[in-house]
Amino acid sequence: MTEVARVDDRLGLAVLRASLSGRTLVTYARDHVAVRTPSRPDFLDGNALDLMAAPAPDALAGWQQRFTETVGRLGADRLHLRFEQPVADPSDTQAPSPDADLATALRAHGLELRPVTVLLLGALGPEPSSVAAELRPVEPPGVGPTAAVDRRWYASTVLYRYAAGDTPEDWRAPDEDFVAWSVDVQRELAAAGRAQVWIAMRHGAPVARLTLIHDRQGLAVLEDVVVHPVHRRRGLAAALTHRALDAHLRAWPGTRVGVAAEPGSAGDRLYQRLGFAPHATVWAALAPG
Repeated sequence: MTEVARVDDRLGLAVLRASLSGRTLVTYARDHVAVRTPSRPDFLDGNALDLMAAPAPDALAGWQQRFTETVGRLGADRLHLRFEQPVADPSDTQAPSPDADLATALRAHGLELRPVTVLLLGALGPEPSSVAAELRPVEPPGVGPTAAVDRRWYASTVLYRYAAGDTPEDWRAPDEDFVAWSVDVQRELAAAGRAQVWIAMRHGAPVARLTLIHDRQGLAVLEDVVVHPVHRRRGLAAALTHRALDAHLRAWPGTRVGVAAEPGSAGDRLYQRLGFAPHATVWAALAPG
């Protein structure tokens, strides 16, 4: 009997790969997808094996070996396996739980298991209340016509430090070299027409930002929604996200839009208020580090 696959099978994993650039090599095999970024072996989401199904406990050693022979061969030394578990009930607010036997086997192999919720946009909800900020896209350097555009682009990248946590110690923690590398990747994607950065301006400076990236095949992903700590709880994240999504869907009607969020987080709740619904839990099996 022929197996019939749903169109959205493993769409959660596809959402996590949609924002990758040409610097990342993505190769497809029958039972997995290898994701490799030779220039940044420390880029966790750019160095992984995406499995077409949850691994059997007795198959973990084989997958570890496969990672070493493919992704690890190009420099990545932190084991990273991902697999998708469909959400049975999108209204269920309980944190996802992994298969008990698999979780035990992973611990025996020295691996930890982390979940991320992938949500898909249904109908975009009503526009949130207006906010005291200018909401607009900003073009990257080399694409926009004026130096002022360059200043807004670079000023908005400073906001990345506030995504690391809520204390000054957290804000000093990010790897500035990696941030610069990832911003340069976004610039390349924007120049190729695959990405757009949106910012919220107050008092002449960016106080919030996000990025929308699409794969030109009907799938877009929302990333890096960050608000300056002083300007939080003013509705900026909701207003900026809604404005960016509305503009994208007008330009690319029919696009499926996904976003990844920590289960039960403020971001998770925000996206659901805007019209996203949980689609899948993507589990990452990771070596410590």
